[in-house]
Amino acid sequence: MTTLATGALFLAGFGLFCGYLTWRLISRLRSLIGGIAVEGRCVRRYSTQSNDGGTSRHHVYGFTTASGEYVEFEEDALLIAQGEAVTIRYRPGNPARSATVMGPGGAWSPLFGHLLGIFVTGMFTLLGMVWVAIDQVQE
Repeated sequence: MTTLATGALFLAGFGLFCGYLTWRLISRLRSLIGGIAVEGRCVRRYSTQSNDGGTSRHHVYGFTTASGEYVEFEEDALLIAQGEAVTIRYRPGNPARSATVMGPGGAWSPLFGHLLGIFVTGMFTLLGMVWVAIDQVQE
């Protein structure tokens, strides 16, 4: 495979994933800054095993919106126990997709998880850009 093809694949794949992670982070930050804050609970914690033997931990949170609708969503946050009360922030237009435990009264680990993912995928996107640039200079 040529440098151009490899670089283009890295640029496309990791660039799209980096964009998706950035979009999700911005959505969560919009909820954190301008969303409605309500009390919710961690209603379930469970683990899943991957094919390579790794374990992923999952947290499901539940809350009732200002309009009385009960919503559950999943977001990973370290050190939150099942049944623990947390502050949940959401935007009224789409509570299920915009809800987050990120922020005061909740947890900051989702923010750091997003930033780490954006950093790693951004570095691979940059690597793809460098490979494409090297191929263009060699021609």
